Amino acid sequence: MRLLVVGADGQLGSDVVRLLSPTVEVTARVMDELDVTDRVSLRQEVEALHPEVVVNCAAWTAVDRAETERDAAYRVNVLGARNVAQAACRIGARVVYFSTDYVFDGTATEPYDEDAPTGPLSVYGRTKLQGEQATREANPDHLILRLAWLYGRSGHNFVRTILRLADEKDELRIVDDQVGSPTFTEDVVHQLWTAIEDGCSGTYHCVNTGQASWYAFATYIVRRLGLTIPVIPIQTVNYPAPARRPAYSVLADRKFELEQLNGMRPWEDALDDCLLRYREVLFHG
Repeated sequence: MRLLVVGADGQLGSDVVRLLSPTVEVTARVMDELDVTDRVSLRQEVEALHPEVVVNCAAWTAVDRAETERDAAYRVNVLGARNVAQAACRIGARVVYFSTDYVFDGTATEPYDEDAPTGPLSVYGRTKLQGEQATREANPDHLILRLAWLYGRSGHNFVRTILRLADEKDELRIVDDQVGSPTFTEDVVHQLWTAIEDGCSGTYHCVNTGQASWYAFATYIVRRLGLTIPVIPIQTVNYPAPARRPAYSVLADRKFELEQLNGMRPWEDALDDCLLRYREVLFHG
């Protein structure tokens, strides 16, 4: 099988390339090489490479900046998504698009499944939801995976931020009234490959199981690494940010469970694995 990964220099894209390359033929294109907002160049490249699956890892993920840079976020998350899906469709290829828990409004009291009503609170969330729809409309052969609270060995993520702040500050003040699904990039890649191999199509949730607040997430990181810095819980109102976040955005991997394909483990086990294998990279990378 031939895969083309666009946005291959991001946190998730780099792991897709690294982990799947030993198994299948993977062509990687970083944003500087292949801009998803350039429809003509993208179409030419996809037609020349003729992959069977195009994995769209290109995304505008700066949640707060999106509030003031709306056009930039829209171009990547919506128009870029449509361009990738159209280019894949023209050659009969499947397209994979990654979305987010931020498509929900956070008023639920139990995990959101794939059929739950959406209601994004931020520009970022709205553009990702529009990107989902653009992908569906442009290519019937699509796989959309909604992710949440993503971290891995590289890129900007919460784990690396906590380690950096622990080195710079005397205490950590972390929001305790936003609850979600911490998710390890490598687990997403393994689940993605399972879904591709099985021919899954449509929209799926793809997160590590269980739930945590940002405070609980940070406390777990600090404790597992034996750090002594105090972690203080605070409320969202005490940490103002330009973009509104959902208070509760835990996702349920219901469709993978029903199809007996769910390989996503508890978030604590995944985080233990990441910290054990990549401690030095996370601290110093």
